[in-house]
Amino acid sequence: MCKQQLILKTSILATLLMGIFILSACGPLSVETNDEINDTAMAEMLDDGSNATNDTKFAEADVDVSDDLQKPPAVPVSNKAEDIYYYYNADDIFLERALHRSTADGKNIYLAYGEPDLYVLPLGADRHEPANMENPEGMDVLRVALDGQGQIHLLMADYDNGIYFIRRLNEDYRVDKSMDISAYFEHKERIPMWFMIDKDGTYYLQWPFDRSGIIVDADGTLKHKTTRESLGAQWIYEAAVGKDGHIYLVHGYPDENIEIARLNVEEGTMENVDSALHFPGDEVFSEMSAGTDSNLLLYAPYSGVWAYDAENGMLENRLKPSDVRPDFNDEFRPLVFLPDGRLVLMGDAANGDKANEGPAPCLLKYVPVGY
Repeated sequence: MCKQQLILKTSILATLLMGIFILSACGPLSVETNDEINDTAMAEMLDDGSNATNDTKFAEADVDVSDDLQKPPAVPVSNKAEDIYYYYNADDIFLERALHRSTADGKNIYLAYGEPDLYVLPLGADRHEPANMENPEGMDVLRVALDGQGQIHLLMADYDNGIYFIRRLNEDYRVDKSMDISAYFEHKERIPMWFMIDKDGTYYLQWPFDRSGIIVDADGTLKHKTTRESLGAQWIYEAAVGKDGHIYLVHGYPDENIEIARLNVEEGTMENVDSALHFPGDEVFSEMSAGTDSNLLLYAPYSGVWAYDAENGMLENRLKPSDVRPDFNDEFRPLVFLPDGRLVLMGDAANGDKANEGPAPCLLKYVPVGY
């Protein structure tokens, strides 16, 4: 039996050596072969001695070599309610101007004011600070978005010359990618109300007046121009990137059902995720973002916070207005949803907690809404 096993092993080894010889004689692999995948598979094989064929199949199936960046660590859900008296800096840039122009990661809220710099408000802080970003042309920062790796993307403009750029920043707020998209702006004076990037690096911009928009790929090339008619939507109320990384639109008819649909960025169409989950036609939304235990979180000033997840059949009125705001008559507006599941609201503050600095101009309320 041992002799037979020895003969079998010798035969297998000879076959492998012959295969290597044949591949070597044939010269380099075809240019269609992904060298990075093969290098990864070979490194794994040499590292743990596993079977080369199995390792190669695993690498081809599961390794995304098109994106060598790692996703940031998951942000733990927070149930910490907090009231922060917010003091303006000497730059006279008021927080109200950043409404619907903000996004956040696990550490900071990023504020776009239509100024030549991006501004950063650390979570729980009472002041913002300029990012001191690289901006030699002095273009204005109109909108800010975060991609799946936590990188900052800005929509910037030079109004005088009708120039619009998408720029990506590195961790030092220096530009590491820049794309001129001016040719796609038919109305140079209009500022997109929504600017977002999906999990594959595709951008979606939508204007406020007629809800028309554009879909631009990761290299800045126009994929589609959209209208309400082309999308099959009577009106579009809100837009956001869900927890799954896809772009979603809240759309519907006045006095009829309001639904949430996924934007198909490849086709430039809208896909109804689940029409059975809908809101009444008189609902109003003023903020939407990815959820923690749900795909989306939405804020409606007259009905509170909603959690939505079509895949799990979830449509839940999570918090009533009285649970979100101390008094329903108080004028608190949503600044941003945080990745930790909290909603940040801002409103007038009659008194501050720093007597030597005078009254705080506004109060930031951190309200837990995620699980």
